Amino acid sequence: MIFGDPNKFAILIDYVPIWSSEGGYKNGIFHFVINGKFFPDYASVATLSGDISCLSDDNALITVPEDEYLFKAEKLDSFSKIMSTMLPNLLNPDAEVSDDFEADYRYQASTYNLENDTCYVFSVGYMGQVRILAAKVSYLYGNDAEGYEWKNHNNLEVHEIILSKDEVHRIVSEVKAKYELI
Repeated sequence: MIFGDPNKFAILIDYVPIWSSEGGYKNGIFHFVINGKFFPDYASVATLSGDISCLSDDNALITVPEDEYLFKAEKLDSFSKIMSTMLPNLLNPDAEVSDDFEADYRYQASTYNLENDTCYVFSVGYMGQVRILAAKVSYLYGNDAEGYEWKNHNNLEVHEIILSKDEVHRIVSEVKAKYELI
């Protein structure tokens, strides 16, 4: 089921019984949709309880961190700055990270299913609005004979949408309520 507007921001969650076993985890599909772009961009098995647990009170879609600069900056700049505070080596493998570096996850909105496919979603607020930024940061390169490796995209494509905090909270609340009925 889709919650929200897929042409703006939506969450797609659905239980797939054939992917689940009796008494086991409830598996299904779980995606974010931002301006019509799916994250991840293909169907994969999601452990729904894991993705729902990511939507806890400390998720940036619920407790939206305020930052005027990150809210107003160019989307690639905002995304890159936030990523560098969380996982500095992901976008820049050569980045020097001090031994006392502490990752900052306050802007993290993505869930396990998204991040397993290197899709990262961040949320930042300002004046009652939420800016959601998303990108798939790398892709699997190779073949069955020689093997595969993750490679970063040369030109990172960041997708964004700005919504009211109330609308985002409503969407997340509806997703959590739907999961309780599965």
